Amino acid sequence: MQYKTTLTAYKKYLRSLKLRSSTLQNYIWHTEQFLSWLEEKSMTQTNLKTYYDFLLKKYPKIATINLHLVTVNKFLNFNKKRFRFDLLTLKEEPLAILTSTQLQKFLELPNKISSPVAIRDKALLELLYSTGLKIGQLVKLEKKYIDNIKQELIFNDHQITIPPLAWAAVEKYLAQRQDDNPWLFINLDRANKNIDKHLSVRSVERIISKYAQKLKPVLRINPQVLRNTLASNLKQEGAQIQGLKAALHFKTKVGAKNYWHKI
Repeated sequence: MQYKTTLTAYKKYLRSLKLRSSTLQNYIWHTEQFLSWLEEKSMTQTNLKTYYDFLLKKYPKIATINLHLVTVNKFLNFNKKRFRFDLLTLKEEPLAILTSTQLQKFLELPNKISSPVAIRDKALLELLYSTGLKIGQLVKLEKKYIDNIKQELIFNDHQITIPPLAWAAVEKYLAQRQDDNPWLFINLDRANKNIDKHLSVRSVERIISKYAQKLKPVLRINPQVLRNTLASNLKQEGAQIQGLKAALHFKTKVGAKNYWHKI
């Protein structure tokens, strides 16, 4: 192996840095992979660019490719080579947002089924979308948090106005409840499992997925997509960062600002 002596010296250098054992092994392994590919070829700029192309074809994940490039760059620096690989940048995917037509069709799906479960699901979906609550917050709502006079939801000492369509769905759902369970959204299946508990986060995710599968074409909808859609609609209606912070219950203005710019 042409670079056997160089690799031995490099390993000695790495050990002198007092790196963590896992980090040291990472550097050594990736360097050996690079030298195995290089074989008898020289470390010319042309060959290094060919290696770069090889990594792009072999590995689908940018993080994996960058790990190879970082370790090889360190080896190149040790060998006083001027060439350095530029790391790949992760391309940020645009936020998934429903069109007004898609949102309307999705929220109307429970109305096509005549059952107590569908009535609950309609209230759940409308409230999840319109209030900006996260799914973990929604499942922990109690019936006493609903103000029937003001048509508001009391959440963390804040009054959240429930829009007319959502209020109609919630009112219809509560009218059918004949139980003493304090939770707002509960299991209504025939087996009455977990009768004294609220719906779980996973249960709500399955409910959303169930209705999304009924759309044609099928859409990938989850709680975050509904949250993104609400934020986008609010922004189109003129909401600024402070308004978005209040509507989606961000704890900090920085978080709301970053989210606002992504929409």
